[in-house]
Amino acid sequence: MLAFLYVAVKTILSICFVLVSIALVHELGHYITAKLCGIWVLEFAIGFGNRLFKKQWGETLYSFRPFPLGGFVRLAGMDNAEEDTPEGEKPEVDEDLPVVPPDHPRSYLTRPAWARIIVLSAGSIMNLFWAIFLFIAIYTVSGGPLTNIQVIEAAQGKPAYEAGIRAGDIITAVDGVKLNDWSDGVGMIGQAGGKEITLSVVRNHPIRKSAAGGGIMQDDVATTDLSYEIHDQETLSIKLIPEGPPGAARIGISLAPNNFDFQVLPFSRAVSKGINDGVNVIAQTVGGLFKMFTRQTQADVAGPVKIMKMIKDQSSKGIFDLLYLTAILSVNIGLINLLPLPVLDGGRIVFVLLELVFWVINRITGLKLAITTKVEETVHFAGMIALLSLLVFVTYKDIASFF
Repeated sequence: MLAFLYVAVKTILSICFVLVSIALVHELGHYITAKLCGIWVLEFAIGFGNRLFKKQWGETLYSFRPFPLGGFVRLAGMDNAEEDTPEGEKPEVDEDLPVVPPDHPRSYLTRPAWARIIVLSAGSIMNLFWAIFLFIAIYTVSGGPLTNIQVIEAAQGKPAYEAGIRAGDIITAVDGVKLNDWSDGVGMIGQAGGKEITLSVVRNHPIRKSAAGGGIMQDDVATTDLSYEIHDQETLSIKLIPEGPPGAARIGISLAPNNFDFQVLPFSRAVSKGINDGVNVIAQTVGGLFKMFTRQTQADVAGPVKIMKMIKDQSSKGIFDLLYLTAILSVNIGLINLLPLPVLDGGRIVFVLLELVFWVINRITGLKLAITTKVEETVHFAGMIALLSLLVFVTYKDIASFF
């Protein structure tokens, strides 16, 4: 019972840490840039729902809410209650916040377009920097994976499988060049399209030895329950030709860092490696999103249930595995927020850009084209409904996948 409670509390704390840290960093980006651009920040909130805790400090109300699945910064003028209220009715007023007219000198709406774009994009940019910071912290304190990568899966019919590579193999070098990082191996293989390369591979052979003093039985040979397992290593040199053009070549394997051995890196090397890994994760995420939206690959979106399971699994391995996952999720959330979809930061940036386009058209033609705040908020509301519907659908798929 105590063990169950320990795991439950540890999982809950890990989930709260990951989600709150990502939300906090994201909203700090909006908060800091809004302050620098002279915009009145009415509220800085972490979580959703009714306020559990609130503290007025200066001109801003700081609050914490019960559902730590995100957060928000309320800027003066961004949500104009007066314009959104039907004629003849009183606007809904938050008693904890002042009512600020949209034409207030420090309103979000009175700031120039470039300032609003900076504020809207700053949250996602902070998420990317947070990921790089976490990578640097991990490599400085815990260390980085040693110079090899492990094969998780080798697809039948592909160059790697046909050449003899199997799941569990560890790639230590490409064409005699020792790998400095597992991402180096991905890059070197990817650049070798159509050209034969030689992989140095270490293979662990499980050997079972009977506790009763029986003979040694290797690989899949059955043994008694009184046996224990040791391993014997074999070093292989495997030649193959990656498929595809240079820069995008593949050999049909799924890879992961070999986390069995880590080494603490000097700070300068940790910074270099952290930035490099952060940039690589950002590039891979952008590429994955592009392929998903252009239907080059099947969308596989993890919902809240799967994400919480991932957090639980990584927290059981240790704090640094949890931090690594936090960095990956921070990149994903940051980039998804920049997508040009209603209710997301990217969707709001689209409206600012449309405002600039209309301004140019109006200057040239003398027209008075404009998008009202009410129209924009209606579009964002529809986007929120669509996003919540997608969230329900993805959650259903997450739950169904466990059965």
